[in-house]
Amino acid sequence: MDILKLDLQNTGPEQPSESEVRFQVALLAALACAAASFIARFVFDAPLVPELLAHFIFAVMPISVIEVGVGLLGPFAKRLAFVGCVVLYIIALLGAALAFIRYSNKVKNRAPARLMAAAFTVLVWAVFVFLVIPLLGGGVSGRYLRQGPLFTALSLLAVFAVYGIALSLVSAIYIERPEVARVNNYRLSRRRFIRGIGYAVVAVAAYEVARSFLTTWWRSGSGRVKNGDGVFPNIDGLAMEVTPTDDFYVVSKNPFDPQVDTARWRLEVTGLVENPLTLTYEDLKGLPAVEQYATLECIDNKVGGDLIGNALWRGVRLKDVLEKAGLKDGVVDIALRASDDYRDSIPLDRALADGSILAYEMNGAPLTEAHGYPLRLIVPGIYGMKNVKWIKRIEPVNFDLKGYWQARGWDDRAEYKTESRIDTPDEVDGAATIAGVAFAGDRGISGVEVSTDGGKSWAAAEVKPALSRYSWALWHKEWRPEAAGTYSVVARAIDGDGVTQTDRRSPVSPDGASGRHTVRIVVN
Repeated sequence: MDILKLDLQNTGPEQPSESEVRFQVALLAALACAAASFIARFVFDAPLVPELLAHFIFAVMPISVIEVGVGLLGPFAKRLAFVGCVVLYIIALLGAALAFIRYSNKVKNRAPARLMAAAFTVLVWAVFVFLVIPLLGGGVSGRYLRQGPLFTALSLLAVFAVYGIALSLVSAIYIERPEVARVNNYRLSRRRFIRGIGYAVVAVAAYEVARSFLTTWWRSGSGRVKNGDGVFPNIDGLAMEVTPTDDFYVVSKNPFDPQVDTARWRLEVTGLVENPLTLTYEDLKGLPAVEQYATLECIDNKVGGDLIGNALWRGVRLKDVLEKAGLKDGVVDIALRASDDYRDSIPLDRALADGSILAYEMNGAPLTEAHGYPLRLIVPGIYGMKNVKWIKRIEPVNFDLKGYWQARGWDDRAEYKTESRIDTPDEVDGAATIAGVAFAGDRGISGVEVSTDGGKSWAAAEVKPALSRYSWALWHKEWRPEAAGTYSVVARAIDGDGVTQTDRRSPVSPDGASGRHTVRIVVN
């Protein structure tokens, strides 16, 4: 049977042309391949080409463009980019199938159809394994991917085998049952395909907008005291001293975060060490454990923003693991690589500080996947982007390694700036309590001052001692307005070294936002 012979008799106005039938065959094969790719990714953790393409685009796109996209679309920007990569993937598969159909029709009498389909499958597989994936930064056959070259090659061979089989089967159906191609409901024309892409993007956008609205509505005030009794720190609207894990901010470069199986996971300690280590999850939990409260903040957090939280972390000191491996002379940075292929580094002195830990628990429970299960880094004093999640390799190196975000223009030192945030109130009747949080990394907070006249005069607030030298501090100030009206309330923190928070406003890029949080409070 010639699987690619497209012979339509008596083509009428309601019947698809031969080119339309070819398009339908190619499109169905492309969609089958895309479906197989997603199944392989989420069932067997195989590489997903659109995901790799999204990572590549994020890697080469100027940080200014990323900032504009995120500023306009928020989290939806990342998902929209991924949807675009999926569309490009399907279009590439569609184009390859169309080219194969046209070529096969020209040589259909020279080679068996199934043999040509098999050769086509191998050719597409080879192009992706030896050309596309290396161009996207995965190395030949995915040697730089977490799945490794052998699994990458075999999983993609299975995916593209589905592609070839689907192309053969769909073509055969259209030959043996040509009436299928003539039924209007089955006409997958180019115009319908383009409309379908538009509908898909709109559907994803609608879903994201609805999800964002519902999440904002449901979690309005998440991580804050609700219906408190007003006794500090139980003030309604004030941040909880320990942020619940479910309310803790999450930021990731990934369209989909890795799902790590601890039964197979290993922590490798290699590089400039005397005794390279390979530790299992249980090995790590068997080492002397430490617990500490520490605040994490995203470098992309705006003045007064919510991309910050405080948690109780449990794990092992990084310096204990490094001492177990034995550092060689000349180490400059400690490089870390994650299961999502993210990488970054911290200076040796920070790695050897007591507060730097490899955490496997958060708020008394194992890390969640979103927060880096099974292992993440907690380094007091520097922004969250350098507190690597999903760690799989630690490597002391003799140079200053620039990480994923540093290569895109973000600051390499990434030290926390002194900041304060006003959480409450929004509107008052008579006397009120102004309250919020203050944070200065590992420098601590020695004081907070509040102004109710836009910064013309200042008064000291009461600061609750922080849970640790690495945690934020809660503060409050009792206030009795002199008259009704709108007041400009400003807060400024003083760090443990006695340095007052700057009033100079700067954007988040490249080294974190600065400036004093100001809110308008209406007094009735």
